[in-house]
Amino acid sequence: MKFSITPFYLICILLLLISCNENQKNKTSVIKNFKTKSYLDIKLDSFGHLPSNPYIIKFEKKEKSITFCGVEHLTDNNDVTNKMFKDIEKSFLKTNPSIAINEGGSVDGKNYTSKREAILKDGEIGLLKYLSDSLKIKTVNGDPEIDYELKELSKLYSKNEFLTYIITERLLWSLYDSKVTNYDSIVSNYNKFLANYIIKKGKLSLSPNEKTFDYFKKNYQELVGRPFEINSLKPTNPFDKNGKFQEIGRKSKEIRDQFLLQKTNELLKTNNRVYIVFGGWHLLTCEPGMHQIINQY
Repeated sequence: MKFSITPFYLICILLLLISCNENQKNKTSVIKNFKTKSYLDIKLDSFGHLPSNPYIIKFEKKEKSITFCGVEHLTDNNDVTNKMFKDIEKSFLKTNPSIAINEGGSVDGKNYTSKREAILKDGEIGLLKYLSDSLKIKTVNGDPEIDYELKELSKLYSKNEFLTYIITERLLWSLYDSKVTNYDSIVSNYNKFLANYIIKKGKLSLSPNEKTFDYFKKNYQELVGRPFEINSLKPTNPFDKNGKFQEIGRKSKEIRDQFLLQKTNELLKTNNRVYIVFGGWHLLTCEPGMHQIINQY
């Protein structure tokens, strides 16, 4: 009996193949909104500490894995022998990742002559870049650019609200940690921050009045409920449900969480082992989304 494939059956076979291919694609498709755990639902001790530092969770399925190394950022990178750095290195080398994701901006072009130099200059971010270079793998920024974050925040808050938060969190806290309390020095750093970070990188237009430090101080008092004094700054607390200032901080972190999840999802498509070093609170909130990503395989 002679068997031949008619055009009708040929079309059916082609449609079946296309359907199978699409189903395979859908298994690793980009999920637009990953599941996260609310910062208000995270359980930490009374000091806000992680169960350990670093706190590491590995998500695995078949040949794919995501190792998320959550850290409590150290205020002093001079402690190069800190157990946190040793445990990051041990975990990284054991994982033998295909690609790494860092927090805090692009590290492209950064090179270190030694592990000690990497830690002294850039803490765990420097260590991750140094270790990645040793394996000749890429280190990818897991944070969105500031213009993206400002655009997302502007959908929910007024310019004076989200600017007050960003300036306090990204500039004034660093001045506080560096013991910069001289008023003229604060204003000088403020002007540079606005010009280089908010306007140039953030692509945000500001009027002459909106550029002044007096404008910031006025908005700070309205948003936080007390006059601005650098010596009385209090840390942003995403676990505090009271107040607009903390709410904006929480939303900023949620924007960053979604970006990190999208970046991880994207990189896992072409890399079998992704290694992440980020603040530990992000691990606790992103854990449900990481399960979503790995379960696509």
